[in-house]
Amino acid sequence: MSFNGLKLMRSHWKNFIFVAFGLSSILISSEIFAHGERAQQAGLRMRAANWFDTEIFPRTLEVNETLTVRGKFVPSEWWPKQLPSPEGMAFLNIGVPGPVFVRIDSRVNGVSMIRSTTFKRGETYEYEISLKARTPGRYHVHPVLSVEGTGPIIGPAKWVEVTGSQSDFVNEITTLTGETLNLETHGLKVITYWHLFWAFVGFAWLFYWLFPVFKGNPVLLPRFKQVVELGDDKNAMITMRDTYTAIVFFVFILIAIAAGYMGTQYFYPVTTPLQTGEVELPSIKTRPANIEIEVGKALYHIPGRSFELKLNITNNEQYPLRVGEFLTANIRFINPDVLDVQPEDEHDLVAPEGLRVEADSIAPGQTRLVTLFAEDALWETYRLTSLIYDPDSRYAGMLFLYGPQGQRHYLEVGGYMVPSFDQPIRTFAKAY
Repeated sequence: MSFNGLKLMRSHWKNFIFVAFGLSSILISSEIFAHGERAQQAGLRMRAANWFDTEIFPRTLEVNETLTVRGKFVPSEWWPKQLPSPEGMAFLNIGVPGPVFVRIDSRVNGVSMIRSTTFKRGETYEYEISLKARTPGRYHVHPVLSVEGTGPIIGPAKWVEVTGSQSDFVNEITTLTGETLNLETHGLKVITYWHLFWAFVGFAWLFYWLFPVFKGNPVLLPRFKQVVELGDDKNAMITMRDTYTAIVFFVFILIAIAAGYMGTQYFYPVTTPLQTGEVELPSIKTRPANIEIEVGKALYHIPGRSFELKLNITNNEQYPLRVGEFLTANIRFINPDVLDVQPEDEHDLVAPEGLRVEADSIAPGQTRLVTLFAEDALWETYRLTSLIYDPDSRYAGMLFLYGPQGQRHYLEVGGYMVPSFDQPIRTFAKAY
């Protein structure tokens, strides 16, 4: 190899390393195709919205087939006070990588969600979103709560495979006047025309100012020198010809805008303005649980990645209750003595044996101290351990209790969490 070749390689070795590192990261990473929900702060994920009973089906579908996303969510009573809450303005959205689906219908508590609304903290909301598959591929699909001033609050996701060809996709609607429109191509010619028109206007404006360059005369440096020399009197650079040219452009643009407006009114006399009103949601009718919970000490044992929570639970039902699940930040910690829930795949946020419960059976009319241990590697994998570094180390989550006949009750618990460097105690009474 020549000396010049070696010199060139030495001067660019950092660039070579950077490119190689970037390519290797893409090849070995399986998570970059998701939405990076781990990047959200642990406190926000735990104390924003509790998503549960989430269903996304079917997991494999053809272009033009319908995907359904449904479930429930509860805006947390422990919503961070420094962030705008969903009681201001929010919108139920869907999180997918680009326009790969088309929303057909969206409902919350049976009401069409065509606009934004408000969600009250502590209330339960049932939602269902219907999407039409548009683009083939494999996608990570989330329900998303978009809160004004806060941003997206991401729910649990599933991988969905769309097969077929995008050329077969059909997206037609019938207007109020009975006209059938293909939304994939409707208005495309007009959009293209206006883009080309304004590009022409912009280039014409630039051409006027840069015209001396085509005659061999420099423009930028001489005018910069004039700016420096004139100081505050920069308007002296503008000649009468420049002023007349600017007036001509200004009048021409106003005429173009007016002509476009009148043409639109002529060709489309029947229009509906964009709707900006707020949708009002009725409360979901659920039977209140006859359960009282007094939250005690909460510890996060750093060595064992174990979250310990002490609760005084009063059971006012007519049957015994057992703690079956603790849900926080979309992660489900399951008590295997009560529920048999297995993760669907390696991406499913389920810890099937992640919840240990001390003295978990609560008889009717009894008040009992119950200690929970939610422990799994998911605390570390999904960066929830960063909660101990937050200036406001508070947690929140949903607690699910079950009766002998499958009755289910859920309540939200939350409070302050204290980090601990002690190992969690593993001697406890067996569930019965």
